[in-house]
Amino acid sequence: HRMGVAELARLVSTRQVSPTELVGYFLSRIDRLDPRLNAFTTVATEQALAAACTLTDEIAHGHYRGPLHGIPIGIKDLTDTAGIRTTYGSRLHADHVPSSDAEPVARLRAAGAVILGKTATHEFAFGTTTNNPHFGPTRNPWLLDHVPGGSSGGSGAAVAAGLVPLATGTDTGGSIRIPAAACGCVGFKPTHGRVSLRGTYPLAASLDHLGPLARSTADCAIALQVLAGFDAADPWSRRLPDEDFTSAVGLPLQGLRLGIDHQHRPIPVSKNVCAAIERALAAASALGAEIVEVSLPDPTQITIAASVILLAESFAQHRDQFTARRTDYGADVRDQLDAGAAIDAGSLVAALHARERLTRDVERLFDTGVDAILLPTMAITAPAIAAGIVDVDDVALPVAPAMASFTLLADLTRMPAIAVPTGLAPDGLPTSVQIIGPIAHEALVLRIGHALEGTLWPAWERSPSGIDGDDS
Repeated sequence: HRMGVAELARLVSTRQVSPTELVGYFLSRIDRLDPRLNAFTTVATEQALAAACTLTDEIAHGHYRGPLHGIPIGIKDLTDTAGIRTTYGSRLHADHVPSSDAEPVARLRAAGAVILGKTATHEFAFGTTTNNPHFGPTRNPWLLDHVPGGSSGGSGAAVAAGLVPLATGTDTGGSIRIPAAACGCVGFKPTHGRVSLRGTYPLAASLDHLGPLARSTADCAIALQVLAGFDAADPWSRRLPDEDFTSAVGLPLQGLRLGIDHQHRPIPVSKNVCAAIERALAAASALGAEIVEVSLPDPTQITIAASVILLAESFAQHRDQFTARRTDYGADVRDQLDAGAAIDAGSLVAALHARERLTRDVERLFDTGVDAILLPTMAITAPAIAAGIVDVDDVALPVAPAMASFTLLADLTRMPAIAVPTGLAPDGLPTSVQIIGPIAHEALVLRIGHALEGTLWPAWERSPSGIDGDDS
């Protein structure tokens, strides 16, 4: 459970461990540890063991599908899985069992991955904590009374705790990168349209992304190699240039220019996170990258544009269902949908136009020779489950903006971004930085993320204290 996908794949391909043994091992960890974490909404034991048996037989007959053959994975409970309950984090769909896989799930199954179950999500992916009123809160494996981030909090907690080596998440305002930051793992959000959204419940489709969470950048690259691809049946899918994501991992940083805007502060940033940023910059410089001070667009404009689009699109998605069954929604999601209902056409058009202008402003930085941009992932470490307000330098901030204010930029501009862990803060919780690259340059972002992760906090050094004593 401390091994990554690539290490486990070597054991499977050389027949040192069978898919059946591997799946059984991780199912036993889920059975033992998940009652404390609540990272899974549904565990598909019988289906997983049946799939593992088939894949074990294939190995015995010389058929090896590739590095995901027999690898146990979790699928966020927002994405359809044939024959496995998919609730979207809502009691409205508590008994929903899809008849077909979402396109990314079909790709993962075809590559040999074994679905162990559905990882917990904030209700309809509409939040940053995964405090779900219908299925209970998911807990952070480093400190169990803290949140794992959201909305893909189940995936972040499951990967960090070693319940699965790989899981999927979705990211509309930061929902892959925030759990990665909170839980001390790696989360990758690809370019919008790089991975199909078909079969994933929309939050705000023009901002929605699907991507992997894993123990390492290298494992995210392996997963992305399978997940990425044009899907003609998905109206949001884009024909992007092919990239070899896995070969980029391990390339040096010499000659790259990494941009930083120390004045870009949508909200105050904690001292722990500021220290993590400086460690990351020092590491990048030591690895041969040139650090360049840049000027990012006005953070207030970014926040307003992203928030208006997200709220308006989410209300449009839910309008009929919300009107008919309002009381079946949790209070926090009800409040946000009410806010979406109040957005007028003029405000939405202004936000859509602002998105294009702000995207061009960031693209100009890349046009002037900056290869990628470094930002905090969150302004804070993971807050307590019961917290509604957090204090940053004597400023009281609501939890949601404290967690999501720095992740909105990459969603709004549709650019690829990775969150990589940078170490433990004095409070015992992980810190993280994110790297944002130009559209369709996932390989570059993975290259930088891998180098920083390996220097700052390699995967083999991460063992969450919240489940200390069970790490055997």
